[in-house]
Amino acid sequence: MLFVFYSKDNLAELQKYPEIVLEWKEPGLAFRVIFIKKDYKMQQELQQELQQELQQELQQESLYSKVLRLLSDKSLSRKEISTSLGQKDISGHLNEVIKKLINDKLIERTIKDKPTSSKQKYLITKRGIAFVKHIDQSN
Repeated sequence: MLFVFYSKDNLAELQKYPEIVLEWKEPGLAFRVIFIKKDYKMQQELQQELQQELQQELQQESLYSKVLRLLSDKSLSRKEISTSLGQKDISGHLNEVIKKLINDKLIERTIKDKPTSSKQKYLITKRGIAFVKHIDQSN
């Protein structure tokens, strides 16, 4: 059975915190009031994913992290990334890394509806920025 009693004061107070959800449960003779931060679980999952990726990344400075660091400053095309890395041409490995960074949601395309556009550039996401910060803090 679920009972929630709100007074006008309680409701006004709860509305000050839209990121908090109130749950009231009565399992048997006792009752339980739970305040849940809505995005807590998502933050925990992101933290875990970033931690796993970070552990792998710390074992070697890879092309993966080098590309992320380059994109921390500004958006770049594949050719600009390749040139910044000292490569003469865009390697197949670089293409794979860019694809993986996109799949991992660490970077995104600037022209989302035209992935093969010659004007396509890539920029770092908030998740990518958090990942780079984790790498820097661990070093």
